[in-house]
Amino acid sequence: MQSTDFRRAAWLAIALVIVPPHPVRVARATDAPGAAAWTSLGAGVEHLAIAHGAIDGHAFRFRPTDVALRIVPASAGLAPVASLAPAGDVIATNASFFDTDGRAMGVAFDRGRSVGGARLARWAAFVVDGGRARIVAGARLESGAHDFAVQGMPRLVVGGEVPALKPQRARRTAVCVAGDAVVLLATRSRVEGAELARWLAAPARDGGLGCDEALNLDGGSSTQLTVRWNGFDAAIEGLSGVPNALVVMPKPR
Repeated sequence: MQSTDFRRAAWLAIALVIVPPHPVRVARATDAPGAAAWTSLGAGVEHLAIAHGAIDGHAFRFRPTDVALRIVPASAGLAPVASLAPAGDVIATNASFFDTDGRAMGVAFDRGRSVGGARLARWAAFVVDGGRARIVAGARLESGAHDFAVQGMPRLVVGGEVPALKPQRARRTAVCVAGDAVVLLATRSRVEGAELARWLAAPARDGGLGCDEALNLDGGSSTQLTVRWNGFDAAIEGLSGVPNALVVMPKPR
């Protein structure tokens, strides 16, 4: 019996050496049950096809240090986002609200250059400086130039919490900061701001995006999206022209 047991043990040891083990997948926070199913598009960008309750659309996640962010203004008046998107790989949405004369409302900065209007203290701003993204109240937005900035309202998530929001169902364009990542999204469907905000703020393990901060950009008839990225294409057509576009491009080499 001892000899037989020894031979079995020897064969088992050999099998463990020569038979490759099954691949071991390292779990991530976003791999938790119910987590949103992000897909890598390459060049630092991930995509999520949104289908959560009444929320239907597209979301894109990236780190500001991995891409180039631009505000591209219309040359005159209002224009569709598709016409403002540069050639090549690009993710472009509408950005600033605008007045009755078609002028962008609130500050907007593109590569340190002002391409918007005056600071609106009661609004908020999505700002990127030195590769760090944040959403800050307009009253606390520092004067002077910024690498990138655009104002919007209302704030959808503040410090991981959903503030009181006015009931209103509309198509939405929004941006959120989640850790060191940014999420840019646009919806095809008309969504209550509170419903969108709750999903943005919910942790990844519960199927949310885990946003620390989120800001509503212009929406409704202005919401539109043009995407061409490494062979992936998507579009949401708007019902009106816009004064500028928020543009994500591959980082220059």
